[in-house]
Amino acid sequence: MAEPEYDRPDTLTDPLSPRWLERPDGYRHFESAYFVGRGKETFERCAEELLHWEVKTRSGFEIALGAGDGADGQRPPRVEAGQEPTIRVRLGPFRLPEPSRVIDVIETEDRRGFTYGTKPGHPITGEESFILIRTRDDRVFLVLRSVSRAGAGIWRLGEPFVRLAQVIYRRRYGRALRR
Repeated sequence: MAEPEYDRPDTLTDPLSPRWLERPDGYRHFESAYFVGRGKETFERCAEELLHWEVKTRSGFEIALGAGDGADGQRPPRVEAGQEPTIRVRLGPFRLPEPSRVIDVIETEDRRGFTYGTKPGHPITGEESFILIRTRDDRVFLVLRSVSRAGAGIWRLGEPFVRLAQVIYRRRYGRALRR
């Protein structure tokens, strides 16, 4: 699968680069790779799951895009650039909305994934990339890259709790595609 011939949107997490060297000032940076498995079949299965938001839904989030969008337990539609999902995190009986916008979707022969950025009302300000990579020796990894800082308003007060939640959810993301 060849990369489309058009200019890619600017992202803070540089998901197409094998090495993330230029990290923006004023944000906390995170990057980690999680082993998922081996082989083309694993890569293709995980890519389809990732591009249907399953890394998020299996980690405890709901994805709301509109009617019949997965918030009712159905599989959300495929990730598309320009989508504006409200990602809801479950906190006991509550659902905390996290407005977001998909910046880009990556689909190359050995790399699939997406990048989304936060919108006003999200607990943090930043960007997150979920990148599935198949290496030359047929290993499959999920690479997470994110930049974040406290969101506006009241979210600044809850920043320590938001940071703790990020650590917990990143661990869940790392396990979400493994079987």
